[in-house]
Amino acid sequence: VLATAGHVDHGKSALVEALTGVHPDRLAEERDRGMSIDLGFGVATLPSGRDVSFVDVPGHVRYLRNMIAGAGAVTGVLFVVSAVEGWRAQSEEHLVVLEALGVQQLVVALTMGDLADADQRRRVERAVRERLARSSIAVVDVVTTAAPRGDGLDLLATALDHLVDRLP
Repeated sequence: VLATAGHVDHGKSALVEALTGVHPDRLAEERDRGMSIDLGFGVATLPSGRDVSFVDVPGHVRYLRNMIAGAGAVTGVLFVVSAVEGWRAQSEEHLVVLEALGVQQLVVALTMGDLADADQRRRVERAVRERLARSSIAVVDVVTTAAPRGDGLDLLATALDHLVDRLP
């Protein structure tokens, strides 16, 4: 089981939907607002043939308790950062929570890669790697994605396979 983490509106739910075929926002209020409030779930088959379950957590600070509940029992994380906006407030809050929970490894998805030029993507990736290098969590890989177009999803699935290989 892997949890998502990252700032609100950086595309966690869209990425889970692209990987699993299931949109994790179950509540009518979530769909109406376009924002996760509660935990969502999905299952994907990785290139190795293993199934991985995702717990999609809300990114908004008002729902931090739900994020903690969703990430509390996992050892691996799909950390989502927008290639357009970069590291934001809830990115930092989620990282602090993950460290406190003892998460040791993650894969970063730079989402919305199609909306940022190559220089912007490189700047964001460098900033994300620099921030995570100061944390206690190992970065297995960083993959640029564009969920609606399917860009990078195969590479992301392979990176998630490598993450699962390294989990206890």
